[in-house]
Amino acid sequence: MRKFVLTTLAFAVLATGACKSEDPNSFEAHLPKLEQADARAQGFGDLQRLVKTIATSDNAERKKEFGEKVIPVFVKIWDEAKEHRVTMLEMMRDMGQPSDAAVEIWSKAVVLDGTTETRQGVLIALQGVRDAKATAVAPAIREAFDKLIDDPANDSGEATGEIRLEYAKTLGELRDAQSTTVLLKALGESHEDQPVAVHKQAVESLALIGASDPEVVDALLTVQFRVPDAPGTQSIGERAARALAAIGDGAVPRVIQMLKGEIEAVNKLAAENGVDLLITHQLAVKILGAIGSEKAVEDLVAFMPSEDCSEDAKPKSAEDMDAAKVGVRAVVARSLGEIGSEKAVDALCGCRNATHNPGDLWEITTALGRIGGDKAFACLTDIVANNEYNPEDLVNSDFRYEIRWEGARWMVLSGKASDAAKMREVIEGQSDAKVKENIGKWEEGIKTLEKCKDDAACYTEVLSDPGANWFAREVAATQVSRLKAGDLAAAEEIARAFKVRDPGARVTMALLTAQTAAGKPCHACADALEAVMDSESGSASADMQAAWLTARQSIAKLRKGDAPAPAAAAPAEKPAAEGEPAKEG
Repeated sequence: MRKFVLTTLAFAVLATGACKSEDPNSFEAHLPKLEQADARAQGFGDLQRLVKTIATSDNAERKKEFGEKVIPVFVKIWDEAKEHRVTMLEMMRDMGQPSDAAVEIWSKAVVLDGTTETRQGVLIALQGVRDAKATAVAPAIREAFDKLIDDPANDSGEATGEIRLEYAKTLGELRDAQSTTVLLKALGESHEDQPVAVHKQAVESLALIGASDPEVVDALLTVQFRVPDAPGTQSIGERAARALAAIGDGAVPRVIQMLKGEIEAVNKLAAENGVDLLITHQLAVKILGAIGSEKAVEDLVAFMPSEDCSEDAKPKSAEDMDAAKVGVRAVVARSLGEIGSEKAVDALCGCRNATHNPGDLWEITTALGRIGGDKAFACLTDIVANNEYNPEDLVNSDFRYEIRWEGARWMVLSGKASDAAKMREVIEGQSDAKVKENIGKWEEGIKTLEKCKDDAACYTEVLSDPGANWFAREVAATQVSRLKAGDLAAAEEIARAFKVRDPGARVTMALLTAQTAAGKPCHACADALEAVMDSESGSASADMQAAWLTARQSIAKLRKGDAPAPAAAAPAEKPAAEGEPAKEG
């Protein structure tokens, strides 16, 4: 009887072990079939269902187990199971484990051989590499990319350039510094030999890597003259400006040389394409504004026409006015405002009476408001109290004093809580009926200063309230940025407020996000800006274009050179938003 019981127990143990090995939720239940040609299809089908369940539940432990147990089997059968390669790559993409075995497979899978199946596999593999942040695959991608540039036959047809674009995109998202050479090679291709979309992506990837080599800077400065592209927020010129903004201080010396006309390659290309050198200089000014480095202030001030700037300057007639000077002064003032250095205040304030033309006076006023500080505030109080536009430059003389009521916005933004009384004095001192009718709309901003004083938490509360007055939120953002410079949480809060309805306030939010981050990477900030643009893709009006351009420049700075975290530690990064405002200016 005892012998019978022991035998029965032994059978029960064996049976239990057998059931466990056949557990459909265990990887071991399916792996043996993968190595059997006649059972392989069923094994992959069952394994796919299990992987889908795990991927949907985002179970980190099971994903890690997949990398340890399943991918080595994929390596073993890779050569003989060609018809299942796409399935293997899909599962690897969904599970995102950059193990040594995964790197071995991905390094093979990213190489084209001319077949449709391989092309599909390359696209899936590259997505998997990006999601898993599998930096060890970069050498294989670089090599495959380099060969495809030399011989693009396998990347032609209906989707010409698709694989080259994906190679460039992946190397950028991996922040692979050694990819600079192949990306520059792609950037140097003619638009006849390579789709412009590949040039654009190469620029974006250089921005993510943030390499400041002179060769990279020169390539970014010249590509917009070599490769034709329609204007827009995603044009190759705008992308190049963003890439240079991401490089930052390292790009400034070369851009200043462009400003001075000292880069022969730029001058030659401009001449070949019929572009006036003044345009190249203004482009350099714009790029320096996008970079936002204080190192450019002295050269920008020197470039700004100032010979007719004086305290007692009188309005000039349209015939006497130098339109080119007005345009240059406006462009320089805008860039100085974007940089935000108080070193520029004296030069800007000194030119406030140069022309009384809306073209440059408005940009000077805006720049002073963005810079802020006591000297800028004092200058703006004078502009609001006394300045005017030359009636000869206006279609409607009713707007002669528009600079006073619109300039009051920048007066409020430039000041601090202790300046509120002076703001009210200037506003209440207006005598013109049109000014008095319009200048009161900045009251909510002054009230916010009086309410919060120097309390950053109070300003943050106003900033984060979507129901608050939009100008009160703009004032709050400005104060938060000044009080909490370098605080990434504050930068992220400002980025979330990018949704504010006023286009000008959006520009402020986008600029302040990067300025508050103070050169530190902040993916959460970039994500917040992109989320707004994604939600409005295809529906944003043309007056949002400046806000989108500014946001993209800030995003480039916020994402630059920040090595991606391993897949196990952080989720995959969201691709950059590709939407455009419905209309372009």
